[in-house]
Amino acid sequence: MDLKCHRVIFLSLLIFFLSFSLNAIAAEYPNANLLVETEWLSKNLNDSNIRIVDIRSSANYMKGHIKNAVQFSHELVTTTRNGVKGMVADKNVVEQVLERLGISPNTKLVFYDDADSKWATYMFWVMEYHGHKNVAVLNGGWQKWEAEKRPLSTDIPKVKPVSFKAQVNKNLIVDTDWVKKNISSPKVKIINVRPDKDYIDGHIPDTINIPWLENLQGASVKVLKSKDELMQIYEKEEGIKKDDTVISSCLFGILAGGTYFTLRLLDYKDVKLYDGSQSDWVAKGNSLKAGKER
Repeated sequence: MDLKCHRVIFLSLLIFFLSFSLNAIAAEYPNANLLVETEWLSKNLNDSNIRIVDIRSSANYMKGHIKNAVQFSHELVTTTRNGVKGMVADKNVVEQVLERLGISPNTKLVFYDDADSKWATYMFWVMEYHGHKNVAVLNGGWQKWEAEKRPLSTDIPKVKPVSFKAQVNKNLIVDTDWVKKNISSPKVKIINVRPDKDYIDGHIPDTINIPWLENLQGASVKVLKSKDELMQIYEKEEGIKKDDTVISSCLFGILAGGTYFTLRLLDYKDVKLYDGSQSDWVAKGNSLKAGKER
């Protein structure tokens, strides 16, 4: 057997074991159904009960995407409110733009992007906030799918629009008034998911800094850390218990979707997203604190 054949066999085995390992990691999360692996998705591309949603630019989508994926922009479900951009749009607007995805109550949505799951996880929150529970994020997103050289498509699937009726869950969102009222409660933990430097430059007082990227591992392809690694960060290092009320925040409320998703994956019971986050805090006349809190 020549060297080329040996290399092909080695790479095939490597991909198999990596895929097996990542599937095992996904299965260990308490809410493992919220995270899907590329291997699982590749086997379910033609399932009519699954809607794959590509949240990359339309230009990148047209160059090639996962088969049967529809292109969608996060900008369709966000708005500027009282001078603060990136806030979730009104219910009726969200309903209208989601109708083109053809979502029925039984449709399983799988979101992916090329931005370290920033937009995919935000859309996960948007869907849960509007009452659709059957939602998942592709672990590693577009980068992982492409790195594994899985097949691409340039075909645009035809989706029959259906009426999407949102059932807004107000338990999944907080505003500045709520934060001011509850920030001192020992059972309320507010996480600032921005990078360390941004947090040090200025943050809402009494917030805990756990940057979103600390939830991920890998270089060019980033996937979620294992359950034990994540629980080490949240529970053991930061003392955030599963019966706490946990608020995920950032600059506008977009990146906060990543930590909201992570905590849902870990089965934290009371997780909310701070819509508008630090920008709304400042817009309402509140001050920031510089430096590290601890």
